[in-house]
Amino acid sequence: MSQTREPTKAQPPTLGKIKNNHLPDDIVFNILARLPVKSLVRFRCVSKSRNALIISSYFISTHLINYNNNDHDNKDRGYILDMSCFNYPPPTNRPVISFYCDHGFDKIFQFEVPLNLPSHHATFLVGSCNGLLCLNFCPPRTMINVIYVWNPNIRKLKRLPDPCESQSHLVSLGFGFQSKSIDYKVVKILRCLTSQLEVEVYSSKSDSWRRVGFSFRTNVEFEIHHNYYLPIPFFGGALHWLVDTIPDEENKKNEMILSFDINNETFEELAPPDHCLDGEHPGRCLMLFRGKLAFIRFVSVGEHKFTCIWVIKEYGTHKSWNKPIVVPKKYDGFNGFTKCGLILSHEQFQMSSNGELKMRKKTKYVLIDPETFREKRVHIQNISFVATFMESLALLDGANVITY
Repeated sequence: MSQTREPTKAQPPTLGKIKNNHLPDDIVFNILARLPVKSLVRFRCVSKSRNALIISSYFISTHLINYNNNDHDNKDRGYILDMSCFNYPPPTNRPVISFYCDHGFDKIFQFEVPLNLPSHHATFLVGSCNGLLCLNFCPPRTMINVIYVWNPNIRKLKRLPDPCESQSHLVSLGFGFQSKSIDYKVVKILRCLTSQLEVEVYSSKSDSWRRVGFSFRTNVEFEIHHNYYLPIPFFGGALHWLVDTIPDEENKKNEMILSFDINNETFEELAPPDHCLDGEHPGRCLMLFRGKLAFIRFVSVGEHKFTCIWVIKEYGTHKSWNKPIVVPKKYDGFNGFTKCGLILSHEQFQMSSNGELKMRKKTKYVLIDPETFREKRVHIQNISFVATFMESLALLDGANVITY
């Protein structure tokens, strides 16, 4: 999951005079900044001055702050679960993404990806932040990655410009938000033909890519299996990877947490929890758990399996991780966490259809409380993983944006 950060307010725009408006401008502004996104999109047609207000950067950031501050009242904040476009190959050229609400996983709405994709294209969710989805489309047998930023609530789509380096192998992508300057950034890590790592950063404010130096005391390798194709977690203004260090003279291969600060665009090493890397258990990843960075490890002891969760307590210090939460792992599949910290797991089993001899696979999804171990069956399907989602006006004021 990706974390939402509040933007820094700029100066408010001047409201134009509106006929029959007997309320002061600041009161009108405050009322509008608390309305749902769908209402605001309709109100843009009221007048030119009202439209100019709603599409201003200051109004968009204020609306986002109000939305986050009233999180307990929001019914349109939920999760991306049913993501047919992230299955390979996709079932249709224009797949559908389903969104579910926070409690009960009732389906609340669906969106069709506004692109006609060849059936052989693979599609991945890079991240979800402030109502924006970052999508990566990968034609097979090429080193091309076509990246889009999409706000389905306001029907806005933007294809990012081509990056600086096109002949390098993509290693990883991350999506984050710089709150000080209200700037959405995509971080692209590449391995060039000389096997050196290259880093490129896209900025929504400049609408361009720039190269960032990758200077680090240790040679590292970004292994995809560490995060199981999950979005790279964004927490504390930084993206976080679990990486391998290249074997040293003693042929030792270690692991560490590497963070990339979105604000100053630098890499730093973050100390992992004590003893979390002990043993030969390969199943581990980084995720967000109850809004904080968490180190997840899957452990087998004899015939018993466990999910161990270390949650960060004080960011950036070695002794900053809580004692692990240990949960018995009854189900093989792990899809992630809800915002309140429930584990979403699944298992597949064979069953016959209408008495036929032919068997078909069926998937059972379960929510598990990591503290009480209580389970709740949820009737959902076709889940790749869990990502948070919310309403916002982000991208409404963007340049080179497609409206569909």
